[in-house]
Amino acid sequence: MRWATMEPSAAWCSTPRRRSTFALLALVLAVLAASIFRPAPTSGPFARDFEAYYAAGATWNAGGDPWSRDVWAVERTIPGVDASRDELLPFVGPAASLPLWSLLARLPFDTARNVWISLLALALAALALVAATLAHVRLTASRAGSALLFCAVTGPVVSDIALGQAALVAAAAVGLALLALERRSPWAMCAAFAAAIQPNLALPLAVRLTERRAGLLLAGAAAAFFALTFVVGGGPAGLAAYVERLAQHGASERFILIQYSVPAILASFRIAPAAAAFAGNACAVLAVAAAGAGALRLRAQPRLAAAVAIAVLPWAVPFFHEHDFVIELIPAMALAASSDARIRMVAGVAALCVLVDWLGITQRPHTVAETVCLAFAVACAFAALPNQSLRASSPLPPLVACVLLTLIVVPLALAFPASVWPDMLGPYHAAANLDASAVWAAEQQRAGLDATVPAWGIVRAIPMLGCLLLAAAAYFAGGAATITTRPARTASGTAVSDSP
Repeated sequence: MRWATMEPSAAWCSTPRRRSTFALLALVLAVLAASIFRPAPTSGPFARDFEAYYAAGATWNAGGDPWSRDVWAVERTIPGVDASRDELLPFVGPAASLPLWSLLARLPFDTARNVWISLLALALAALALVAATLAHVRLTASRAGSALLFCAVTGPVVSDIALGQAALVAAAAVGLALLALERRSPWAMCAAFAAAIQPNLALPLAVRLTERRAGLLLAGAAAAFFALTFVVGGGPAGLAAYVERLAQHGASERFILIQYSVPAILASFRIAPAAAAFAGNACAVLAVAAAGAGALRLRAQPRLAAAVAIAVLPWAVPFFHEHDFVIELIPAMALAASSDARIRMVAGVAALCVLVDWLGITQRPHTVAETVCLAFAVACAFAALPNQSLRASSPLPPLVACVLLTLIVVPLALAFPASVWPDMLGPYHAAANLDASAVWAAEQQRAGLDATVPAWGIVRAIPMLGCLLLAAAAYFAGGAATITTRPARTASGTAVSDSP
């Protein structure tokens, strides 16, 4: 029998019953993290980033500039915000998103927040199901549940919901766009348009430009997005002003703690800003080249080409936060479906690096138990993910990686705790002549987020290295043809293999 030739650990973890056991373990760990190990809530309103979206919509409704300090007049009225000091949270979203925030801002804040959280829950479900479908594994109720569980216990998803972040919507829309493009559906244009609610996460869709029909659909989405941006943002002058504001905001965060970028990480090791910026630009060029090489090499397997592009995204853009790693769920789940034990093992280790909020321990040392509990939940949930065959890799490597990362991060976090905005802000009042980006930069400096602490750089390097593992796994998975293929059809109806 085939079982006789399999490694005991691989055979043990491959049956549906054993995967159900890991799913149950992940669920128990998640419940413990949300109950016994749940820390006391932090100050400020729940879904803190939604505060900026809501204020931008309300300011725009009143005829003000949503990218200016005008938003503070709305934010200071939100329950939980300390109005005795300036803790402005600037809005940097594209003008095309303002109609959405305008509609939500017509509701009371608590009602609008509940509506938005409901939309995020739908986006989470869509992301889980779409990512699993992109893996070309036949979905059953139990497999869909495993995919949803895996997504729900990851750090970026927890952060997205806790902060009310649009990154979860953008990631789900990217997944929907990739699926629609694979099925040659015109709905891809709508999904790509929705993904642009956070433009930096929509960039990996560009790898599909190697196919004529996909390129036309994406071009249509881009045209519609820019047209709406022109209408809402005030024409060419408004677009130019927004680009300038975006550059100013990027400069205000370039070297601070909450940025996951090469320059910000190198700055933690006290490398000169100019040298760190140069290294960041060089890495961005290499990342774009890697994505391009993947797009050309994996043209017959577009989901793997997209996986490479998504994995290198944090290395290619200068603006990336912890909650933005939610998009890495797409390549992680696609690679989990591999029948190659080595590819699945590498993807599992990478998932532990990328999809756990290790930096959160440095900012909130009292969350150690919760974060470690969720880290092991991620490892168990990954072992429970659907696979195309019974030849799945052992869950031991991700579990061992989880132990090693815990042993590295926890001592560093406890020895070098990081600052938190706005807790460390103090009685801050911004000068009247500062714009929104300058106020935000001053707040970060006041809170101590610009400190150069090597330990903070080490912790932030973990998910960045995990992304490289994901990219390598996706690239070599294409060469090994280890992902299940589903024949695509040409316009004439002829079946075409998706394998190289």
